Amino acid sequence: MVRKLKIIEYKMHQFRLELVQPYRFAESTFRYRPINIVAIKDELGNVGLGEVEAFEFPTYIEEIQADCVRILKTRVLPLLGSKEFDTPFEFSRFINSTNAPYMARAAVEMAIWDLFSKRNNISVQKLISLAVSTNQPLKKQVSVGVAIGIKTNAEQIIQEIEHQLDLGYTRIKLKVNHTYTVGMLKQVRQVFPKEEIMIDCNSQFSLRDKNFFQNIDGLNFSMIEQPFSQKDFRNHAKLQSHLMTPLCLDENIRNSEDIWKVVNLGAAKVINMKLARVGGIANALALTVLAENQGLKVWCGGMLETGIGRAYNLALASMPFYSFPGDISASNRYYKNDVIREDFQLEDGKLNVPEKVGLGVTLNPVAKAKFNQDEWIKI
Repeated sequence: MVRKLKIIEYKMHQFRLELVQPYRFAESTFRYRPINIVAIKDELGNVGLGEVEAFEFPTYIEEIQADCVRILKTRVLPLLGSKEFDTPFEFSRFINSTNAPYMARAAVEMAIWDLFSKRNNISVQKLISLAVSTNQPLKKQVSVGVAIGIKTNAEQIIQEIEHQLDLGYTRIKLKVNHTYTVGMLKQVRQVFPKEEIMIDCNSQFSLRDKNFFQNIDGLNFSMIEQPFSQKDFRNHAKLQSHLMTPLCLDENIRNSEDIWKVVNLGAAKVINMKLARVGGIANALALTVLAENQGLKVWCGGMLETGIGRAYNLALASMPFYSFPGDISASNRYYKNDVIREDFQLEDGKLNVPEKVGLGVTLNPVAKAKFNQDEWIKI
């Protein structure tokens, strides 16, 4: 009989990572990214890694780092000592029942996939592929895109796009807000008429801006992501009915109820699936299947993750139902010093998917030294 997984200890450490350059989206500018790395240990001594990907302030959704960490320490992790699990899906059902914030759930649920992979001597990618019963060969590489923060004028946007295309990225996402005009976006398209470009509004607009979106509808953007607020399905549906360009929803989507709202209202044609936002890998897989069965396209997004989160994203994005290049950039894109030893380098617009047992990445010496300052907490 295969032994059930039992979690015996955990530890958590907050890192404050400096970005390569200030990153601006919506109404926020990031220079540093506080992020908590979570480690959980099973009864065999295996260690699984995850991360709390919520931002410091509610600039993306309402969940924030401090709340997620507090709830994990006080409400979620103490419950695990009395539980045993046969599969990652069983664990996912349990942690969903706690009603903890989605990004808190995801931090531990990801680490569980790392543990189950190590217990079975396979990679996280392989474990996910077995879970979705795909007979297709595992991808060794995944095509990826890059997100460009808000710029001051069209010249800056064009210069940054040129730079990212020269690096090899196959898809460009432009963060936009009310400072962006139709004329600016037309200038961009005149310079890059055929490149794969989408725009991301991060909930900065309302239906009063319908004319703006209608005026850029003919610019052949791949999609327009999240123009309105995260709970506003009806106005997204109204806008989509006036556009040929597909709308993509991000912040709106947490669970199956949200997918059904999109389907029933016609609120979008595309879903940006982010592991942290939906509570982990098992939930992301279930929501992807539901969305695609209802005719929606789904792709794998990113959250300014460390290399740990990036490795999980690559494993998920390598599954056959994801084809559009996701927001999974190279190691040198965002942070001056990441927390992992491995370096994800762009090769012809693609990143390698980790193939080693487990997640396939390890903490670098500096991060490991900081992490080791914290004691393991018995559950």
